[in-house]
Amino acid sequence: MHNESSKEDKTAIVIGSGFGGLAAAIRLQAQGFATTILEQRDKPGGRAYVYEEGGFTFDAGPTVITVPQCLDELFELAGKKMSDYIELIEIQPFYRLFWEDGTIFDYSNKEDELLAQIGKRNPADIKGYQNYLAYAEKVYIEGYEKLGQVPFL
Repeated sequence: MHNESSKEDKTAIVIGSGFGGLAAAIRLQAQGFATTILEQRDKPGGRAYVYEEGGFTFDAGPTVITVPQCLDELFELAGKKMSDYIELIEIQPFYRLFWEDGTIFDYSNKEDELLAQIGKRNPADIKGYQNYLAYAEKVYIEGYEKLGQVPFL
């Protein structure tokens, strides 16, 4: 993406084309910088890639996009609509964990299903997980909602 409306010779180089690098490049372009992205892999994405091995396809991450509104914002900065280019599809469970002893744990954003998974392993852990969620909510409010929109520069 090159911003032709910029008459100034503002340039920027972004190292890496993961979500963070792409987001930085889009923001720079929106501010009128001619932006070059340097990437060591053969395609963009950083950790957001898949690979095949032994006939299986593996998701290398990110497994879950927790704030898709951030992606909408980046498309808007580029003068585009995300829905014109990609469709985010909810997958359940988010991911499945396997242990050598055959134990399987399905991680989901559906609270009842997740608590059932936790309860199968140890019913006492349900309360601990709920306590963790209550704490994490406070961290989210403080770190994301309050500080997330504050410029650091």
